[in-house]
Amino acid sequence: MAERTNRRDNLVETAGRLFLQHGYDGTSVRQIAEAVGVTEAALYYHFKDGKRGLLEAVIGSQIPNLIHIVDECETAETLQEFVVQLGERLGALNPARMEKLRWMLTEFPRMTAHEREMFHHKHLAFQQRIASSVGRFVPDPTEARTVAATITCLIFGYGFLFFSLDLQSVSDLKQADIIRLFAQSLAART
Repeated sequence: MAERTNRRDNLVETAGRLFLQHGYDGTSVRQIAEAVGVTEAALYYHFKDGKRGLLEAVIGSQIPNLIHIVDECETAETLQEFVVQLGERLGALNPARMEKLRWMLTEFPRMTAHEREMFHHKHLAFQQRIASSVGRFVPDPTEARTVAATITCLIFGYGFLFFSLDLQSVSDLKQADIIRLFAQSLAART
């Protein structure tokens, strides 16, 4: 049974790597099977839906789960401090994790409704966890959710502009300065 589990995990890991390198459409079942050293029949044994089933498994297991980063910010005593800690921790993420998220954004328009739902579920859990943390500083639940959504938009917007579009290579703006300014502005508003 352990070999079956390891093979399944290996298929998911390899598919994720190949999807990242070549895109979902540019990766075949044959490439995945050959890279793992199994037959296509063995791949279909583990994933009845073939490549589509592998994509779902990749989304479920390899897309960064960022909730633990929010939990690491529980020592913050103010909203401003919370936003700075969250921004710093997210900015320090392993580049490979960020690359997986970037890949997800490029694949998203071609995903099925079920695959999008899996991504939405992870995103909403992250945003709800931020809202819960923000609730310590913003007592109105609606306002806490709005602040959490604003934080999420800034995080992903910053990530898209500065990492996905590589603006950090042509800009002299410092990530820490942007985070601090945002944190100050948000804290002053609430």
